[in-house]
Amino acid sequence: MAEPEENPPAEAPVRILLVEDNTGDARLFQELLADARAAFAIDHVRKLAEAVERVTQGGIDIVMSDLSLPDSQGMETFEKLHEAAPNVPVIVLSGLDDEAVAVETVRRGAQDYLVKGRADTHSLVRSIRYALNRMAGERKLAEERNLLRSVINNLLDSIYVKDVRGVYRLDNLAHMRTIGANRVEEVVGKTVFDFFPYDAAVRFQADDQSVIRTGKAIVNRREAFSQPDGGKKWLSTTKVPLRNSEGEIIGIVGIGRDITERKRAEEQLALYNEELREKNMQLEDDLDMASEVQQAFLPQQFPSFPKEASPADSAIGFCTRYLPTGAVGGDFFHVLPLSGTEAGVFICDVMGHGVRAALVTAIQRALVEELAGLGRQPGEFLTHINEALLSILRRIRTPMFASAFYLYLNAETGEVRYANAGHPKPLHLRRSENRVEVLASHGARPGSALGVFEHAVYNTFEGKAKPGDLLLMFTDGIFEVEGPNGDYFDQQRLIAAVERRLQAPSEELIEALLTETRDYSVKHQFGDDVCLVGVELRRLLGVEKNGSGAA
Repeated sequence: MAEPEENPPAEAPVRILLVEDNTGDARLFQELLADARAAFAIDHVRKLAEAVERVTQGGIDIVMSDLSLPDSQGMETFEKLHEAAPNVPVIVLSGLDDEAVAVETVRRGAQDYLVKGRADTHSLVRSIRYALNRMAGERKLAEERNLLRSVINNLLDSIYVKDVRGVYRLDNLAHMRTIGANRVEEVVGKTVFDFFPYDAAVRFQADDQSVIRTGKAIVNRREAFSQPDGGKKWLSTTKVPLRNSEGEIIGIVGIGRDITERKRAEEQLALYNEELREKNMQLEDDLDMASEVQQAFLPQQFPSFPKEASPADSAIGFCTRYLPTGAVGGDFFHVLPLSGTEAGVFICDVMGHGVRAALVTAIQRALVEELAGLGRQPGEFLTHINEALLSILRRIRTPMFASAFYLYLNAETGEVRYANAGHPKPLHLRRSENRVEVLASHGARPGSALGVFEHAVYNTFEGKAKPGDLLLMFTDGIFEVEGPNGDYFDQQRLIAAVERRLQAPSEELIEALLTETRDYSVKHQFGDDVCLVGVELRRLLGVEKNGSGAA
C-alpha cells in the first residue's frame, strides 16, 4: 500500500499586538478575529509602556492600538510605537472623537485606522491584510530602489539628472566614463562647462533650458563635438523634463549613448549604398538592353504564303502576344517559312524567369534556325533540338529545361503535323464546324520537356485544317492564374472562354482571352510569362491552283 501523504505544514498565525485599555473593546476585537477563517494570535496589553516593551522583544507582525491610553494620548502614542518598531505596521483604533487625529497618524505613517463600533470581521481582516501587504511593499520598494541603482550603474548608456540651473545631481558609471570622471563626487555640483568644449557645452545647455522652459522632450538627437585629440565624437541624446509631485519642472533627466562607431558604420554603409545604387542602375541598363535584344529575337514581321503575297493576302495569318513578367522572360516563339506554302511554328516555355531563362530562349532560337531543314517532320525536329540543348545545358551546374510545341502547317493541302515536348496542348478552332478541340496525342503520351533526357524521341502527329480554322498555341501562364477563391483559371476555363468567342476575329479573340484571364486573377495580373500564337489558315492555295488550271 502507498504511504499516506504527509499533511502540509499549517500556515503560521499572524501575531497581533492589541493595545487597548477598554476591556469591552478589546473583547470585541478578539471575538471578531476569532470568527475569521485566517489564523491570528493576539497579545493584549493596556498601556503604551507595555506595548513598547512587547514590540521591542520581537515576534509581532502588526500592532492595533487605540491612541487614548492611560499613559499616552493622541499622536504621541503612535509616534512612540512607530519609533520602537519602525518596520512593524500599525493600525490605529479610533473613537469618533479622535478620528481626525487618527487620520493624521495615517498621513504620518500608520497603515490604516478603524473606527470602533463600525468594524466587522470582514473589514478588520481586510485592514490587517492591507497593512501587512503595504509594509511588505515598502520593504520591497526599498530593495528595488537599491536594485535600480545597481542596474543604472551597469547600463552602457549614460544616465544623469540636472536641476533647473543645469547642475548635475545624479549620474551613473557610464556617464562618468563619457565625461572623463572617476567618482560621482567629481560630477555632482558641476555643469557641462566643466567637461565639454565651450561650443558643445553652450549647445547642451541651450537644449536643457528648452526642455525646462517648454516641457517638450528631446528624443534621440544626434550631437557631434570635437575631442582634444582632434577627433570627432557622436552622441545620441534624449532629455525629458523632471517634475516634482506637484507637476512642476525641477530639472531634466538625460540619457546619452556614444554612437561614434555606429555613425562611422552608417557613413561606410552610405558609401556602399551609393556604389550599390550605381551598380543597380548599370544592371537596369543591362536588363533594358537584354529586353530589347529578346524582343528583337521575336518575329517582328511574319512571312507571307506565298512569298509574293502581301500580309493581308497571305494564306496563313499570324497573331501573337508576348507578356513577360519582368524585363526579360522565359517564353519564346518563332515562325519558320519552310517554303512558299509551308510554315513551321515553334513555341517554348523555359523553366523560371529572368535573365537565365532568357539566355536559354536565345539558345533555343539559334537551334530552331539551325535545324530549320527538319521543320517538315516535327518529331524529328524536336528530337534534334533536345540533343543539341542537352549538350549545352549539361555544362552548367543549375538544372534547366523547357517545354515546347512545334506545329507544321501546309497552306496548299491543309495538312497539320505537330510534336509535343511536355507543353500545354494547343487548341484547334474549327470555325466552319463551330467547335473547339485539343490537338491531342491520339492516345500516346507527349514527349518529355527539352533538356531533361538524353536520346528522347518525339512522335509526330497529324491532322487537317480547313479555311477559317485557327490553331491557338500558348504557354501555361495564360491559365495558371489564381482567382479570389483560390481556384485557378485552368485549361477547361480557357477552352470555355474560346468557345464563347469562336467566330470572333483572331486578334479580337486573343485580346479578350487576356482580359478575361487578367480580370479573373485576384491580383489582376499574370504571375508567369504569357505567350500566345494564333496560326490561321485563311484559304487553301491548292484549291486556287486547281481552279485556275481548270479555267
